[in-house]
Amino acid sequence: MTKGNIIIAALRLFVLRGYKYVSLIDVANEAGITKGGIYHYFSSKEELLGISTQYLFDRLEEKYNQLSRDSASLKDYLNAILVEQQVERYINDTLGIQGDLRANFARLVLETIDNYPEIQNRLDRSQVLVRSDIEQRLIIAVDSGEIRNDMDSHSMAAIIFSLIQGQRCSGIGFNAPNLRQQMMDNLWKLIVKSAI
Repeated sequence: MTKGNIIIAALRLFVLRGYKYVSLIDVANEAGITKGGIYHYFSSKEELLGISTQYLFDRLEEKYNQLSRDSASLKDYLNAILVEQQVERYINDTLGIQGDLRANFARLVLETIDNYPEIQNRLDRSQVLVRSDIEQRLIIAVDSGEIRNDMDSHSMAAIIFSLIQGQRCSGIGFNAPNLRQQMMDNLWKLIVKSAI
């Protein structure tokens, strides 16, 4: 059993049940080890939460970076994030969970940031990195003529990031595949080079 397996087991339970409803015994059972096995790597549930959260943010940032590197165009990049929801699918696969767990992730973040300010700080840093990446993709798209050059890349990145976050935290219906595609199509109409 590795430290990584314990982290994945803990994250899976924290997401599915909520941090305060998960004990170290629950994590040990999920990971297939004894509670003492957890103490070999972590001194407390709080430490496990902190390290697990860092792990999750690291994976999210890596996935966004990979999508940015692998996407030939801004449109491909946005499609992968907004329509195909590759980041969410990657996290679900990493944690070994299925289904729409947006509300669970939101609950976990809200549940923990009040008591653990370092988690809020890491969330803020991750969000800045993703917004900056979107902004760089917009600048490249403007320079290549893929999109219009008459808008502010910084504020447009904030709008796109807000759309991504809103999609993640929204209620039932907003996440339907056809609606995600319509959102992407309309966003693209707003930023594509005008036909003047």
